Amino acid sequence: MPKMGISVSEGTIVEWRKQPGDWIEADETIADVTTDKVDVEIPSPASGRLARIIAEAGDSVPVGEPIAEIDSSAKPGESHPQETPPAADPAAESPSPSSREDGEAPTAEPEAPADDNGGNGSDRSTFFSPVVRRVADKHGVDLGEVAGTGIGGRVRKRDVLAHVESGGGAAQAKPQPVLHSESPYRPDPPPTPAPAPQPAVEPAAAGGERREPMSPMRQTIAKHMLASRATAAHCTTIVEVDMSSVAARRAELKPAMAKRGVSLTYLAFVAKATAGALTEFPAFNASVDGTDIVHHDDVNLGIAVALDAGLIVPVIPRAQLLSVEGLAASISDVASRARERRLDPDEVHGGTFTITNPGQFGAVLATPIINQPQVAILDLEAIVKRPVVVSGPEGDSIAIRPMTYLCMSWDHRALDGAEAAKFLGSVKRRLEAGGVD
Repeated sequence: MPKMGISVSEGTIVEWRKQPGDWIEADETIADVTTDKVDVEIPSPASGRLARIIAEAGDSVPVGEPIAEIDSSAKPGESHPQETPPAADPAAESPSPSSREDGEAPTAEPEAPADDNGGNGSDRSTFFSPVVRRVADKHGVDLGEVAGTGIGGRVRKRDVLAHVESGGGAAQAKPQPVLHSESPYRPDPPPTPAPAPQPAVEPAAAGGERREPMSPMRQTIAKHMLASRATAAHCTTIVEVDMSSVAARRAELKPAMAKRGVSLTYLAFVAKATAGALTEFPAFNASVDGTDIVHHDDVNLGIAVALDAGLIVPVIPRAQLLSVEGLAASISDVASRARERRLDPDEVHGGTFTITNPGQFGAVLATPIINQPQVAILDLEAIVKRPVVVSGPEGDSIAIRPMTYLCMSWDHRALDGAEAAKFLGSVKRRLEAGGVD
């Protein structure tokens, strides 16, 4: 597993582009890997023939650990030599302590039988690891009835469990062995009367359902969100903001920026106001490390981007130095590259504060989960025209204004409610003044 970024410690195999026996050129993509929701193509470090895959799709592997073996002494066009595996020794097949994600040990597998061309075939459907055999025995599963999803059709532990969940396996536990024999002189028990017939019960109609495993991105999101809820003392503070001044300023600046290829969104104004408030209240531009609070000099602003398969948070470094136009261009750039899966792994690390924008989909109120180890996350909700009371020189009146809610979840370990209210008050004042300073 190659090093893919300063902050990346492991990667998860998404898909192998090559299979054992395939010829590979140096720098040719051999596999797709995901790390913290960023997909990366792994190039082959040398030309040769792929001899063995060590880490299968779905396995998470630390940086520096082997994921495959390449025979660099092979020549193009040579057939893959047939190898006869040694006889299996059940005692030697016990799993190693470092088991894989699905509980199977990363032990070497015997090569498959030779195919008709004398090469090494890819059918591994009849090879079962000790872990798979134990799980199958426990549930009374005939492994010949299980469809394998591993390389060459190999049956994995997850396949056996999925087979059991779908109704496969023995209907009842195996009978227990007789521990002692009955005395030959004990009289036979009286016959048990036959049970009274019961009325037939129609089985309930089974509803349709579809089961699919979580994608690596979905698993990463689940792990991070559960860890955040279990770690931080979440509280949420909400303020209402009149976006009239921002709407007017946006209408003024938008045509000129469009000529320069920049799409000016409301999110850019919120990002500018937030960066300014973070310099005014640096306690929110911080992270928690054990019992220490780490204060950051630069505002590295994370912008949550919704994808078809989940959510990703690329980071805009030193956002406090950017203008509204600069922030708009940066947000557009990282969002488009995120949706095209072209982000570098380091671009989703190092954030000090995060903004999420579900309001673009019509949401009006939310309690976002903090992006650890940060201490707060700001949520921009939908901007909706509503009747509001407006105070003027001649008294109060009712007017139609574009209004929104800013919802901020914050960590009560590092912050208090009064500070949260003051911080949001600063963001509100900046936006209602036009959001450009």
